[in-house]
Parts: sequence; structure tokens; C-alpha cells
Amino acid sequence: MLSWKRAGRLFPPIPFVVAILAAGAAVMGQPAGRAEAAATSPWPSALHDSTHSATARVQGPTTGRIEWTRNLGSNITPGPVAGSDGTIYVATDAGDLYALNPTTGATQWTFDGGGPFTGGMDLSVSPLVLSTGSILWPGPKGTLYELTAAGQKAWSHVFGGTVLSPVASGQSVYVMTMAGTLSKLQLGGTTPSVSWSIPLGHVSYGSPVVSPDGDVITTVDRSVVAVVDHGTTPTVHWRVPSSATIEVSASVARSGEVFASANDASVYSIEPGGSLRWRKIIGHESYSSSTVTAAGLLYIGDNAGVLNIVRASNGAVVNRDHGVKGLWGAQVIDDRGDVYFGTQGKGIYGYSKSGHRLFHLESHGPIDSYPALTGTGTLIIGDESGTLYAIG
Repeated sequence: MLSWKRAGRLFPPIPFVVAILAAGAAVMGQPAGRAEAAATSPWPSALHDSTHSATARVQGPTTGRIEWTRNLGSNITPGPVAGSDGTIYVATDAGDLYALNPTTGATQWTFDGGGPFTGGMDLSVSPLVLSTGSILWPGPKGTLYELTAAGQKAWSHVFGGTVLSPVASGQSVYVMTMAGTLSKLQLGGTTPSVSWSIPLGHVSYGSPVVSPDGDVITTVDRSVVAVVDHGTTPTVHWRVPSSATIEVSASVARSGEVFASANDASVYSIEPGGSLRWRKIIGHESYSSSTVTAAGLLYIGDNAGVLNIVRASNGAVVNRDHGVKGLWGAQVIDDRGDVYFGTQGKGIYGYSKSGHRLFHLESHGPIDSYPALTGTGTLIIGDESGTLYAIG
């Protein structure tokens, strides 16, 4: 298995991406039509939408029954996503993107990225499904691909660093690289047009998110940064520092409030204008991206394997759901408020909204993968052994 060191730990490479669900925009508190994605899919991207709400409008599993498994031959830390027709897209560290049948897990097609992911991969490189059915995939060697729904390459663009998860907004796509540069692409032609690029720092581990007012928000070095897109030129709206490196993506509430956790064991709450609203110590550093729901709950996983659920308004703890070991891969919340996640302790967990454990399944390997829910409520999650699980 390929891996690299981050903050003193061995991290496996991963693919992961972000899009908005236009059909559910009003429910999630996002401007309808702002971002382009698979409008009828409950889970077109790794954290569901461009604000990282991680909430799907389906009911997830309650018993942990495994519908099928697939071994794809290499670490599946890339978070799977679902297209509008239910097709599951998932990549491996070996540099291959798979399109799988959601009912059986059978391969529909594969795309070879030309080699494995090497050197400096992170948790944010899953495919993004557009409303056209095309897929944007951050592949190996700093290359972003657009693939047709049939798996044929439409174009590729090489960036000056590992490509993290792009986020779509209309015909624009925002892309962050691990080299700390944010770029805007215009889609619609045979090749993408780079409208602008802005260096924001030295290293980034987080995919960008788009706030309700249109700011593009990302994490870089020891800070959270909001960028205003003026069409052809960007400007930094605000920059809020943390006391330690931020190794995760930010999330944004329907009110525009931004959240990010850092390696100082804290989560930061930032007002839409860039002032710090509150800071909450959660007890352990976090390699798991936070998610915030329309109900005003913020979910933050930590390296002790605890999923902390706090009120977005003030950071007050509502609940803590416990795994066995480090929660690195974020979480997914269903329509009931039930939550699902995997851990480094080889466990897949489901908890009810009230904190009652629904199930615990043993996986073949540690889990870094961001989970997803399909249109039928099936939980999809992968592990470091190369096994992809469909839990119904």
C-alpha cells in the first residue's frame, strides 16, 4: 500500500470531491442552482454538497446487513460517490477509477489514471459528478480529468501540485492543490479554461467549499481563507488563523457560518464576515472533516475514534458516538438523523440520532474512506484492504 507521512503518521493516498445537490438546495439552505451536480442523486459527491453538509435525503441502514462486497485490489481511502442513475464511482490508490453497479457491485467500466497516486496524497480526491453525467476526477500526477458517463476521457488538465476535491458552481469549478493554490476553471468546451489562480499558502489538505454568499472557502497551512470571485480576478475576503495546522476541509452552515477543526484539538466557528465566533476544545486532534447540517448540528470526528456532535450556534456538546480507534474519514447523516462512519480500528458504525448504536461491523482493514448513501439508502464505504462494502 502506498502511504506518506503527515503530522508524524503514515497516511494512505485518497481520492475525494465536492458538489451541490441542486434538487435539495432549498432544504439544505443553499441557493438553488448555484452549483452543478447530479441533481437527482442523493449523494453526488464525497461530502454530499458544496457546503459539506454530509446529509442525504434518504434513510440509511439500521441492521448492518451487507448486500455485497468488492475487492478492488488496492486501498480504497478515496470516498465513493453516486451518480444520478445510482452508479457508484470510486477510485483506488493504484490510480484506477471504477464505475460500479449499485445493486451488485459489478464493474461497468474502469479508467486508468496512468499510474498510482504517489507522494503527498490526502483525503480529498474523490470524483465529482456533474449534472451532464460527466465525472471530474482528480487523478494521479496532479491531473484533473473530465470523463464521460461511459468512462471516456473528454479532457485532462495538469496542475502544479496534487489536485484536491473540486467544487462546482454553475459553469465554474474551483480547484485547490496541495501546493496551496486555488484555481477557477470554466467548463463547457473541449478543454477547460483557467480563469484565474491565486496562491494562498504553502500546503493545503482540504477541498474548497462554497458559502451561500458565493465565497470560496478553503483551508491552508494554519488558517481558513475565504476568497471572493470577481469573475476574472479573485481577492481574499478574510483569513482566520488557528494555533495549529489544519489538515481537513471546512464546512459552512446555511447561515454562512464556517467551521474547521485543527491539530490543536479545537474546532473553530467563523462568522460570514471572518470574525471568530467561538472555539471549542474537543479533546483530540482531528484528521476528519467536519460536517454541518441544516438542523444546526456540527459533526467532528477525532483521533480517539469519537464522533463529537455539537450545536453549531455555540459549540455545546449534544452527543458523542464512540468507535474503537481514530475516525479519519468523516461521516454521513441520513434523513432521520442517523449517522454512519468508519474507523482506523477496522470498524463500520451506525448510530441513531439519540446516540443508540444501530450496528458495528468488522472491516478487513482500517478505514479512511468518506462514506456515501445511495438513492436506495445503501451505505457505501471502503477500507485499506481494497474492500468496498455495500450495507443495506
